[in-house]
Amino acid sequence: MRYRAWLPILWSLLLAQVAVCQEPRSLPLSGDYALAHDPAIAKDGNTYCLFTTSGPHDVEQIPIRCSNDLLVWKECGHVFAEVPAWIHEASPKTKNLWAPDISYFNGKYHLYYAYSVFGVNTSGIALATNKTLDTSSPDYRWSDQGMVLSSTATDDFNAIDANIVVDEKGQPWLSFGSFWSGIKMRRIDAIAGKLSSKDNRLYALAARRKPENAEPAKPGLPANWQAIEAPFIVRHEKYFYLLSRSIFAAAAHAAPTASWLGAHERWPVPTSTKLGKR
Repeated sequence: MRYRAWLPILWSLLLAQVAVCQEPRSLPLSGDYALAHDPAIAKDGNTYCLFTTSGPHDVEQIPIRCSNDLLVWKECGHVFAEVPAWIHEASPKTKNLWAPDISYFNGKYHLYYAYSVFGVNTSGIALATNKTLDTSSPDYRWSDQGMVLSSTATDDFNAIDANIVVDEKGQPWLSFGSFWSGIKMRRIDAIAGKLSSKDNRLYALAARRKPENAEPAKPGLPANWQAIEAPFIVRHEKYFYLLSRSIFAAAAHAAPTASWLGAHERWPVPTSTKLGKR
């Protein structure tokens, strides 16, 4: 249900180029970068590691691609040898793992990932951790920490498309969401990497406003007008910038997509932003 644009890597490339080039330009990529859906990137030492959604027929889950310059990429492993057994039990129809997000806090890399089935919100976000991204290190080992949060058919949100942002006090926050009532956020315990027991509020960040004469939802799917997903939050100076995708594009059609950008100075964001027709 989620086809995140290349937000993390594009943001990194943009920041790298802004000092020397005021006009946007396309940078050539080569190597093993094809079919890299929902990318998230982190750097360890001199190596950039790119984590992506698994292919629908893959056995190994969450492929990793590596690069020393952000331009030439090569495959360099997977996070899991297969879908964890506990996910098969929680979601028997899940075939592959989606939308990984990589961050570093409390001395470890935290990789949040999602499981679900297209078109439903019976979904979950889970966590895997690693001390290092250096595959040659004796400390390199992905440890699955299990469930972080889930959504059910009775919820008005969808627990996929996770993204971590760390505020100026070192507090991590998890944003997520796809369709339904939009982008949500929960506070994360920095030690455990799971939901904070000190704050159980579900923060609403952004949602779509229902237009007049909206088309009804197709059977078994959310309505197209609810399309907002794939949040990615960046902190820059005194503002937090929320980027998200807000136009529905079916996987089988060459339809355009669009990203939405909002900025807030207060944190956590106190109220939801409603998006109208754009």
